[in-house]
Amino acid sequence: MIKWKYKPTGQCPVQAKGWFLGYYFYFRARWDSATIEFSLNEDCWNNDLINARYILIKTDQYAAGYLPAWKCRLLIWKGCIKFLFKKDKYKTV
Repeated sequence: MIKWKYKPTGQCPVQAKGWFLGYYFYFRARWDSATIEFSLNEDCWNNDLINARYILIKTDQYAAGYLPAWKCRLLIWKGCIKFLFKKDKYKTV
């Protein structure tokens, strides 16, 4: 289950933050792609200690920054599912 700090909002970039399975994530949609990054916790993320990073979608130039919130939530779930199946290799930074 996702615990939200901030649900997807904004334009160029669309951003969201939260936790999935105890890992902190940061989602960003800008320019031509949407990405999600996972860290052990928020402090690790703030210090660029990233456990996993996925490109979730590629779009036309600048289109990612204007994705609707519902589509961003779906992309975040896509990233969480990818992370779920690989999380065992990310136990340490």
